[in-house]
Amino acid sequence: MHRLSLIFSLLILALTAQQPVSVAAGGSGGTPYFEIATPFVVNITDNGGAAFLQVNAQFKVTSEELKQHLYAHLPAIQHTVMLVLSEQTASGVSSLQGKQKLRETTLKEIQDFLTTQIGDPIVEEIYFTGFIIQ
Repeated sequence: MHRLSLIFSLLILALTAQQPVSVAAGGSGGTPYFEIATPFVVNITDNGGAAFLQVNAQFKVTSEELKQHLYAHLPAIQHTVMLVLSEQTASGVSSLQGKQKLRETTLKEIQDFLTTQIGDPIVEEIYFTGFIIQ
């Protein structure tokens, strides 16, 4: 049953992973958001066993003009997020506090990377718009 669930999950990911990035605007005159449409899926530990963590993310960007830097560095940003996520445990991210800490850690890593690359963190917030532990 577990294998069937895993195969089904991977099939859904393959079907939905057609377009890696989309951009959502925060309404008229709103704050620009940058969505990574393909969810992050990583293996994590779960009480000595293995589990999967799937996360969808959007970034709140300081300005519309700076989004070009996110496009330019997208593979490295995705890599950074994957490394942070893969360090987690199922019990560590199951609680609200665990998810908040993960969000803060991920944001800091992305900001540090962007500051090193372009001299500006440009991402004000990261929002997990989907979060599944299986």
